[in-house]
Amino acid sequence: MKTNLPLKNLLKLNSCFCLAVSFFLFIASFMEGENLNGALVKTINALLLIVLVSLGNIGLLILLDKKDPAQSRKYTKRFYLASITWSITVILGIYVINHYLAEQNIITAPAPLKAKGNMLYMYLALQGTLLNGIVLLWQNYIIVQDANNKAKVENSRLNAARSEAATQLLLQQIHPHFLFNALNILKSLIKRNPEKAEDYLVRLSDFLRASVSGNKSGLASLHDEVKLCTDYLEMQKVRFGDALSFSFNLQDAENRRKVLPVFSLQPLLENVIKHNELTEAAPLNISIDQQNDWITVVNNIQLKTTIEDSTGSGLANLAERYNLLSGDEIEIKDDGHSFSVSLKLLNHEDCNH
Repeated sequence: MKTNLPLKNLLKLNSCFCLAVSFFLFIASFMEGENLNGALVKTINALLLIVLVSLGNIGLLILLDKKDPAQSRKYTKRFYLASITWSITVILGIYVINHYLAEQNIITAPAPLKAKGNMLYMYLALQGTLLNGIVLLWQNYIIVQDANNKAKVENSRLNAARSEAATQLLLQQIHPHFLFNALNILKSLIKRNPEKAEDYLVRLSDFLRASVSGNKSGLASLHDEVKLCTDYLEMQKVRFGDALSFSFNLQDAENRRKVLPVFSLQPLLENVIKHNELTEAAPLNISIDQQNDWITVVNNIQLKTTIEDSTGSGLANLAERYNLLSGDEIEIKDDGHSFSVSLKLLNHEDCNH
């Protein structure tokens, strides 16, 4: 039977609820001076009452779940009316059966109630309605908790899918100008310096491999990200010479337990080179620094008057991916002289994937 209701949880937790209430009633009856037979009768009656009311409500919930959602308001009213009617029927039925069994001397006669006639039935109906209200509150709590848990799981799945999509988009957007320049430099090096050309080709190969592979979790170790940045900057150093300088100040670059969103640092370096002038007279200085659990990419500002076409989405893409994976924000600072972007290093268990 296909239903959106958490039937297993409803049945399991309702069973626990019934047993707990029945046990409490048995102890209370026994402590109040009821003999063992009387305490057992009360306990069995309570257990039957709660079980039948609970199962009846679950059956009604299953029927309601199959109805057209557009008419849910009408069917909800019918559900509550049927639920109350069922609970009153159950308590009256148990009352009648008890008296019949007592007349046959099968069980001890229950203590007589002061209410008689119509007042008796009204009292029993009120008891059944109140009990049904408690059962409904408990069952609704279970259903709401299950819905919240499903929503959290679905939200986490969607966030992971968005993060993976953003990562794949980024990995597929290797700037064509970079590849064009890299191949031209490689061609020139092969003629002038074959040994240096071989080193350049190895770095280019490693860089491209990382660009097209990617990790399904959307995460990469600090070690791998630093290796990618080193390859990228060394290739740019061949192109720009003394117009570009860079440094790494890292505490634990070999630490593979600390992670970042995959391909998160290299796009920052690419942005720096894309938006700033590089000359030997005024070199562009890039530094990748680590302080405790924070990694920062900082550069001196010497903006180009014109820059090549750009979507401008690189930093926004990184900010979104970082937020989806960690729930935190990246820190961006611009004092007019230097520009920096900082990311907090993550642990695998802290990430929303």
